[in-house]
Amino acid sequence: MGNGFSTQDIPNLDGKTYLVTGANTGIGYQTALYLAKNKGKVILACRSAEKATAAINAIRTELKTLGAEHDAQLDFIELDLGSLSQVASAARSVVAKGEKIDVLVNNAGIMMCPYRLTQDGLESQFGTNHMGHFVFTMLVLPVIPKKTGRIVNLSSLAHFYPYSFGLGTLEQVFVDPAAPEPADGAKHPSEAIYTPTGSYGASKLCNVLFTKYLAAKQPHLRVYAVHPGYVNTELQRNIKDAYGGIVGVAANAVSSIIAKRPVDGARTTLAAATSPLLDQDPPMAPSGSYFVPYGKVTEASAFAKDTALQQRLWEMSVEIVRKALGEETVKEIERNVAQTE
Repeated sequence: MGNGFSTQDIPNLDGKTYLVTGANTGIGYQTALYLAKNKGKVILACRSAEKATAAINAIRTELKTLGAEHDAQLDFIELDLGSLSQVASAARSVVAKGEKIDVLVNNAGIMMCPYRLTQDGLESQFGTNHMGHFVFTMLVLPVIPKKTGRIVNLSSLAHFYPYSFGLGTLEQVFVDPAAPEPADGAKHPSEAIYTPTGSYGASKLCNVLFTKYLAAKQPHLRVYAVHPGYVNTELQRNIKDAYGGIVGVAANAVSSIIAKRPVDGARTTLAAATSPLLDQDPPMAPSGSYFVPYGKVTEASAFAKDTALQQRLWEMSVEIVRKALGEETVKEIERNVAQTE
């Protein structure tokens, strides 16, 4: 596969089902498009039925333009990664249908936005990019086939950013609704340390830490992290609000000149999701690998490979689930992890 995986290298995916979060735009849309083009069934997980329906209609139209002769199998579920209760409900609805998910692509995310909290009191980049996908993944685990199933987590080269602190504490990513309000003029610890770039990098570090931890805990699944490259997508839309108009305009101008097209950004995701080389025995790359454009395996950051840090993120994530969703959901996750066969 090396550096050269392209959309032409995707095999026939007939009979396989793929679930892609954030599939209505950017890399997620292109991922869904090419999975469908190669006869995979694709479930688009989007924040609203309106967004998903528009994407499905666009994919059908584009497939005709690309010359596809088959009827694309496209479905959707509503998924709001900013609400852990909605995420849990969506995941359970997938499991209740009993349909296997051959590959879960955790693609959705936000980038470098101003400080804000999710519905659960989580710093939004950590809450959306890591915790939403953590809950969804752990609750749909029962329908991902052991031995053949794959989980692909979109990370970023930005996971190297937070080298000075590695991973924050619970208080730096979570504002407990029951905690007293800070004194006048004071900020909660999560806001006091917040920078759009640093927090984005930390959330992307979490994606790789989670990948490597899950790969170790689920030896009969294949779990990969992906850096898609610098891609011109809607992710840049928050930079103007976070850093000001001049920076936002400059970032958009740079993106339009040097950034990859979304279809090229999707190539590494598609490699991790579909490459037959990963089905070999032994596979081209072991579970837990970190991919960069275009399908090349390379070393993740030292922090991402730190097993103690992986364990700490797991414990922090479980504690957040306990606070937001209750002990029964924690037990459900523990049962799902225990079912490795």
